[in-house]
Amino acid sequence: MFRTLKRVYAYNLRYKTSFFLGLFLLILHRIVVNGAAIFYKFLVDGIGKESFEHLVLLVLGLAFIQLLGIILHVLGYVVSDSYMFKAGRDLRVDVFTHLHKLDFSFHADKQSGSLISAMKRGDGAYFGLDHHLSRETLTIFVDFLFIIFALSYFDVSMVGVVIGSVALNALLMKFLVSKNIKHRTDFNNEDDNISHIIVDNMINYDTVKYFAKEEWERKRMLKQFIPWMSALWGYANTFRLIDIVTGLITLVGSALVMIIAFKKASNGEITVGDVTLILAFVTSFFPQLTNIVYRLREIAKNYIDVKKYLDILDNEITVVEKENAIELSNVQGKVDFENVRFNYNEREDVLKDINLNIEPGQSIAFVGESGAGKTTMTKLLLRFYDVKSGAIKLDGVDIREITKQSLRQNIGLVPQEPVLFNDTIGYNITYPKDNVSQEQLEEAVKVANLHTFIESLPKKYDTLVGERGIKLSGGQKQRLAIARAFIADPKIIIFDEATSQLDSKSEKLIQDSFWKLVENKTTIIIAHRLSTVMKADRIVVIDNGEISQQGTHQELIEHKGIYQSLWKLQSGDILE
Repeated sequence: MFRTLKRVYAYNLRYKTSFFLGLFLLILHRIVVNGAAIFYKFLVDGIGKESFEHLVLLVLGLAFIQLLGIILHVLGYVVSDSYMFKAGRDLRVDVFTHLHKLDFSFHADKQSGSLISAMKRGDGAYFGLDHHLSRETLTIFVDFLFIIFALSYFDVSMVGVVIGSVALNALLMKFLVSKNIKHRTDFNNEDDNISHIIVDNMINYDTVKYFAKEEWERKRMLKQFIPWMSALWGYANTFRLIDIVTGLITLVGSALVMIIAFKKASNGEITVGDVTLILAFVTSFFPQLTNIVYRLREIAKNYIDVKKYLDILDNEITVVEKENAIELSNVQGKVDFENVRFNYNEREDVLKDINLNIEPGQSIAFVGESGAGKTTMTKLLLRFYDVKSGAIKLDGVDIREITKQSLRQNIGLVPQEPVLFNDTIGYNITYPKDNVSQEQLEEAVKVANLHTFIESLPKKYDTLVGERGIKLSGGQKQRLAIARAFIADPKIIIFDEATSQLDSKSEKLIQDSFWKLVENKTTIIIAHRLSTVMKADRIVVIDNGEISQQGTHQELIEHKGIYQSLWKLQSGDILE
C-alpha cells in the first residue's frame, strides 16, 4: 500500500509550492472554523449580562471569522486544485506514453476492455484518493486535535470518551475496511469482464450481425451479470455494516460527553455558554467519525483503482532501447539477417538460422505457407521483438544499436488489414508527418490511385472514415495505406499480404499503386498470391522457419520445389 501512496505523492510533490501552500490554507481554515465556536459561549453567557451593543459586536465578530473561514476554504481548494490537476495530467500522460513504449507482445495479449476500464477508473480514482487523503483526512485530524484541546479545559473524562470512541472506531474499521477492499477487488474483476464483452462486441459488431447472434450476445452478457451482481452485493453490504458500527459509536460517544457536560453544569462547575460550546464541538466532531469511515471507504476504493492504474507502469518493456542508441541518418536501405533464430515465449523456434542479404533498392518477396515465419521476419526487422540469437542489421548496424523511433521512421508498412483512426481521410493519410502540404497530399493519393474516389466524395479529404476505417472498402483502405506510406517516404517498404482478400480489379489497382510507391526503395513483399511477387528482384521461399529456395520467379518455376508447386496450383496446372 505504501508503495502505491509513495508513487501518488511523487506526482503531487512535483508541484511542492502549491501542494504545501494549499494544505497550509486548509489547516488555517479548520482552525478558524473551530475557533468561531468560542463566540457561541460568549454570546450565550452574555445574554442578560452584557449590553445589546456588546452582543452585536460579538455577532459581527463571529460573522467576520466565518467569512474568513470561507475565504481560506476557497483559496485552499483553488491552490491545491492547481497541483492536483497538473499531477493528474502527468500521471495520465505517463500511462499513455508507457502503453506506447510497451512491446508488441503486451498489446497482442491484452484485453482491451479490462485495460480501458482500469484507465477510466484510474483517472478519476487519483483525484478521489488525493482529495480524501490530502484534504479530508487532514481536516478531520485538525478537528480532532482542536476538540481534544478544548475539552481538556473542561474535563479530562470528556477527552477520554472522545479518544476511546476514535480508537474503537479505528480498530473496527481496520477489519471492516480490509473486508471492503477485498470485495471491491472482486467487483472490479467482474466489472472488467463486463467491459471486455462490451468492447469485444463493439469491435466485432459486424460479425455479430453476420451470424444474427445479437440475442446470444445479450444472453452472454446477462450470464456474466450473475457473478457481477453477486460481487456488487458483497461490496455494498460492507458499506451497510460500516454505517451501523460507526452510527452506534457516534451515538454512544456523543451521548456520554453531553451527560458529563450537563452534570458539570448542574453542579455549577461550568456555565451554560460552556455547555453550548461543548455541544457545538460534539455535534460537529462526532459525525466526523462517520465521515472518517466514509473517507476510509473512498480511500480504499480509490486505492484499488489507482493501484491497478499504476500497475500499468509496471509492465516490463522487454525490447529495451540502449541509453546510447544512435539516430539513423542517410539510410541506404541495406538489410542483413545474420544467423537469426527466434521463438515466441521460449516455444519451438519459428525462425532457424536465417541468413539473408537485401541490397539497397532491391525488391525481395517472402513466400511460403501460413505460419512459415514470413511476417515474423518483418516484425523482427521493425523490432517489435528481439531475436533470440544472431543479428539483423540495417546499413551494417545492428538494429539493437539504433533508436526504435528512427528505425521505424525509415521502414514503411502496408499491412494486410490497415487499421485507421476514426478521423478524416486527410488525417489518416498525413498521419506519418507534420505539416504536409496539399500538393504532397494530392501527389500521394494519385500514386495510390485514390484521387478519383476522394474527389467524388462530398467532403473529399474531410470525409470521416469511421472506427477502424469501417466506412471504406478493403481496397480503399489498402490504397489509403499506400498513400500514407508515400507520405512517410521511408527507405524500406514492407508490403504484407496486402492483396490477399481483394478481387482481381482491386488487386491490380493496389499493385500498380505499390510499384509506383517503391521505386528506388528497398522492398519486402509478403504474399500468398504469387501474381503479386512476380516482379520482385528475388523471391525467398520460407518453409518451417528456414529458407528453402531463393531466385527470380522464372528461375524458381523451372526447378522443382515449393515455389513451383505453389505456382502450378495457383495457375491451374495439374500437379503430377
